[in-house]
Amino acid sequence: MAPKDRPNEMQIAELDGAVGELVRDEHVAGWVAVEAKTFRTSFFTKSSGCWILTTWADGTVEIEEDHDPYVLVAELLSGTVVYEDHDGEHEVRWVTDHRRAALWERFGVHEPAGHYLALAARQDRARRGP
Repeated sequence: MAPKDRPNEMQIAELDGAVGELVRDEHVAGWVAVEAKTFRTSFFTKSSGCWILTTWADGTVEIEEDHDPYVLVAELLSGTVVYEDHDGEHEVRWVTDHRRAALWERFGVHEPAGHYLALAARQDRARRGP
């Protein structure tokens, strides 16, 4: 990714609390919520990153971490994202109206990432069966 294509820190900060609808064939197939975080690395330097929580219409979830160079965030900001396990390409429609707060309440990042990772693992096991 070229440096000019990388999201800047202001764009990352603006994404904190953002919710987007994942649209495929004009139907909402899921939602993506972004939580931006600033943290200290093991070398005590300041860094930032994002947790990206995807909730599908069937209730399954997946969570990913993204940080500089923000490849996943750049893909989301481009307006199109590809989920190979969920029929490929989806349009991202960012919710900016009065529905944003309600969608964040329902689909936002409210727990530590480990909660969502464990939930996703349980869902994978349930899909695979005994």
